[in-house]
Amino acid sequence: MKLVKTPPQGMREFPPATKAIRNYIQNLILEQYQTFGFQQIETPCVENLDLLTSGQGGDNEKLIFKIQKRGEKFQKAIQNKLETADLGLRFDLTVPLARFYANNMGQLPKVNKFIQIGNVWRAERPQKGRYRQFTQCDIDVIGDPTYLAELELIAATTTTLKQFGLKDFTVKINDRRLLVAIANYCGFTDEQASEVFIILDKLDKIGLDGIKTELEQSELDSKNCATFIEIVSSFLDSSFHEFIASNSEKQIVPEEILSDLQFVMQAAAQNSNDVRIDFDLSLVRGMGYYTGMIFEVKVGGYPWSIAGGGRYDKMIGRLLGGKQEVPACGFSIGFERLVLILEAEEFSIPNATNRIVLLGDKKPDSIKAMSTEATRLRSEGNSVILDYKAKKMGKQLDEYKAMGYSQFGIISPGTALELRSFS
Repeated sequence: MKLVKTPPQGMREFPPATKAIRNYIQNLILEQYQTFGFQQIETPCVENLDLLTSGQGGDNEKLIFKIQKRGEKFQKAIQNKLETADLGLRFDLTVPLARFYANNMGQLPKVNKFIQIGNVWRAERPQKGRYRQFTQCDIDVIGDPTYLAELELIAATTTTLKQFGLKDFTVKINDRRLLVAIANYCGFTDEQASEVFIILDKLDKIGLDGIKTELEQSELDSKNCATFIEIVSSFLDSSFHEFIASNSEKQIVPEEILSDLQFVMQAAAQNSNDVRIDFDLSLVRGMGYYTGMIFEVKVGGYPWSIAGGGRYDKMIGRLLGGKQEVPACGFSIGFERLVLILEAEEFSIPNATNRIVLLGDKKPDSIKAMSTEATRLRSEGNSVILDYKAKKMGKQLDEYKAMGYSQFGIISPGTALELRSFS
């Protein structure tokens, strides 16, 4: 049997140069987040399937990579025609975080600022910037019910993205409470509203006509759908002030929600003068766990968002049996999309460690001299690789130059080392 050499579809492997850049990006994100007081935690890649399918993940719950039960448990499940899987690969970092907090809250302070950076998995159709295994970089504030959490998350995310030289940011803001109010005004129940939002979330992919078609094809009341489309279409390109003015006439959305939104938008704009803060009625965020303000970040010249998040005050409380509500808010950088943008911008690691190649022959005195010189150069902060001289040194040096090495030296025992730059 011929074995396949390529990775599974939607999974990737990274050569050293690419991995070095990815590591640098992750480390810089981590360092910047830590300056805002966030602390790193780690949760398992695998979670109980009951947790992952608890109704909080929206359409992502349909994309779970499931792990079959083992041994006798698997055989019994087959015999009794029961679910044969009991675990799954996490589809995001927020659901595991909620479980982590619920499990450890007795040992944690009242307000927590967490960082998670790790892989997640979704069994969807791979495309550019969208993979079955990908990295997320999350920050979350747990325990703070005030809008200081939203402001800190916006500031930390935009400040971090600026470290990569990116400009022309727009932070789009909406509120799930606002969307629910519109849906209720149109005659939808809260449960029906969730179905409407899943359809509305596809707006950037299928357009308003596509949204209208999907709503018409659903089992939802046609009159309610028509009213919803009318309201959404009339405000898609409206400013927040225009929306407030129109709402004061129709009283669709409670004033308190609009007042909260206005406060956060004004404060965020004041904190980041070079970042646009825009109201976007069509912003939904696909996860079912959002309960308040939601956000996305876009960079000028690129069609997709590179960060997103929002408030999810109900999730942890469900894990606690509904005994209490724990306020929570988070923001996630889409790491793979950030990497794509930086590649398009020809990003390179700044102030990289000097990388040196030392070449010698296989004689004992040459090997000893190579090791001695490498130890000295490494102690001075250089990155050094040792190799034996090839018959065709020109090709050998070209290969090292392509790998990012900046200097090379030929080891000759008893002779002072002379380092030369690659031409």
